[in-house]
Amino acid sequence: MADVNDPQEEVIEGEEVEIVEETPANGAATMLNLEELIKSHIYSLDKLRNELKDLREMHEDSFNNNLTYKEKADIVKEATKKRSQVRQEIAKQPSVAVLEQKIKDLRFDMKEKQQTLSDLLADYKEQTGATQIETSNGLVLEIVSTAKLVRKI
Repeated sequence: MADVNDPQEEVIEGEEVEIVEETPANGAATMLNLEELIKSHIYSLDKLRNELKDLREMHEDSFNNNLTYKEKADIVKEATKKRSQVRQEIAKQPSVAVLEQKIKDLRFDMKEKQQTLSDLLADYKEQTGATQIETSNGLVLEIVSTAKLVRKI
């Protein structure tokens, strides 16, 4: 019978509850099941990516095989080329080059600050257990962690 005073045991009336002790064997089985579930999802995502790639190619071929569309696309391509040439000429002006460098520098600074903020929030969440933080102007923001897979080099 479940202990009513134990906060880990919640019993709904009329429901029989079986409590399974966590053993090293159970933990290993749970980890293997989790790993298999992850692998299954990776496989499914790869399969969906390939299907999406094939569908995109078929979709794009529908347009490229249409003569009218191809003619208009060639006109756009030529206009884009001319616009790009004009843009490059404007970009050579010293004042524009200075602005472009300032933009690059600000983007780099923002990326660094964003990474630092991410690290600080991870530390804050780990140390306090909090999932929210209030800004100096009273806005409450939720701390969200994300995980992703990248190929190991």
